[in-house]
Amino acid sequence: MVLLKLKCPPERRKAVVAVSLSTSSPTCSLGAAEGSNPPFQVVLALRLENSSQPGRPVTICTQGTVFAPADEGGGLDTLALGTVGPLFSNSDAQKKISLGHFKPHHARAERPPSADLKERDWLNFLTIPADGVVQVRHDLPLSRMFRYEDSLTKDDLKAGDTYHFGINSGYLGTTWWCWGDLEGDLKDKKLSAWQEGINFEKAEKPTPEQIEKEGWVLGANPAELAFEDKTGSAQFRFVD
Repeated sequence: MVLLKLKCPPERRKAVVAVSLSTSSPTCSLGAAEGSNPPFQVVLALRLENSSQPGRPVTICTQGTVFAPADEGGGLDTLALGTVGPLFSNSDAQKKISLGHFKPHHARAERPPSADLKERDWLNFLTIPADGVVQVRHDLPLSRMFRYEDSLTKDDLKAGDTYHFGINSGYLGTTWWCWGDLEGDLKDKKLSAWQEGINFEKAEKPTPEQIEKEGWVLGANPAELAFEDKTGSAQFRFVD
């Protein structure tokens, strides 16, 4: 799902999420055994900048973004959705490794989803601390690297080859966010499907009384939380 992004004047932004892309190691071993621990990984680091509420963390929904965790049920992983890549050779513009670019379709739910986003088991959330960095890691061992690549194989690589890749901007952002920490002030709260800005689901907004008595937290406007790619691209080198 490529994110729908609305323009927001800088003066209306509530905070900026600075995102850095790297790999878990500057090298990837061509001779690494399957299941090596730790595996080669794509690493995303998120930190808050220019916050309108300094000292407060931010929690985002990661569904449909480059920050989503792998499907524990064994389905397509986040990288297979085209969130990053392809991996481009630094020396040969014709050589690239596709990590996948699938667009899965989900069956329509038999009944309306819960108004509390925490109760939707297909959603995941990530808290970005007020100070410091939070990381998201995606495993990318050699077996996964070539899973959806049709032209190249591991045998086409040699030690010393360098490759680079970047984040697909269409997957850099969020569809829902709020101030607070999942394991802190949001732990016992309900996350409302209603949000400022575009109310995609036409969700009903909790009343002030419901917010106070039932502990609802409203979604902020996604356009007012800016995401900036601070890296552009990351690179690594293959070794024996």
